[in-house]
Amino acid sequence: MTRNFFSKTFAAACLCIPALASGVAIASDEDTARELTVLLKSSRAVLVQNKPLIFDPQGAGISADKFLELAYANYESATGNAFAIGDGDKGAAQEMLVAAIKGTVADVVSGADIELSDDGRFLPAIFARKAATRFSEGSGGKMYLKLTTQDKYLVNEANKADDWERGVIEGKFVSDDWPKGETFAEMAEHDGKSAYRLILPEYYKEGCMGCHGGAAGEAIHAGKVEGNLGDVGGAISVAIYK
Repeated sequence: MTRNFFSKTFAAACLCIPALASGVAIASDEDTARELTVLLKSSRAVLVQNKPLIFDPQGAGISADKFLELAYANYESATGNAFAIGDGDKGAAQEMLVAAIKGTVADVVSGADIELSDDGRFLPAIFARKAATRFSEGSGGKMYLKLTTQDKYLVNEANKADDWERGVIEGKFVSDDWPKGETFAEMAEHDGKSAYRLILPEYYKEGCMGCHGGAAGEAIHAGKVEGNLGDVGGAISVAIYK
């Protein structure tokens, strides 16, 4: 179990987990994994904050560079720190995700990739899935990133949780005694390989209901869910292969 992601302090001494056999401390993997989750969340929020980009991505007037600028502002708001590329594996992971985010947005706003919702909208969940998939494929088999959820809330099968993710979400995150917003991490197999795995719970907020609440008017109909505000709506899952 790890500290809340949005904590502004990070104390590796609190981790009751030994260093990996490779000599790379798990604390370093945690820092990298957490960075990926907050950057993906900060980027997805740009769509929630700019509805024209959802309704008309080609006509919204937001370039990929402007999208990243807004994402970095969200990142700073969430963490209290300006976004900066770090050193080593963390820096490489950051660069890969930035490239994936920028490429995903550039393809959609240019019309090169117009895989949108059934009613032609560039929904936050579509962005997160495409950017995470692009990152995972571009990592050269080193890392994995995914937005996922419980089966009862699943809209796209591509986001279906694996056994480990499902076990953490349903066995820990939805429990009344799980500290809200706290991540879970451990060494566990993924895709047949040993990996450091971290998963961050996400909760239904007002911005989510704009897409998934099913209300009329300005609501974005992305598939109504039965969850309520404050419920665990999904999770962001990271694997760093060893």
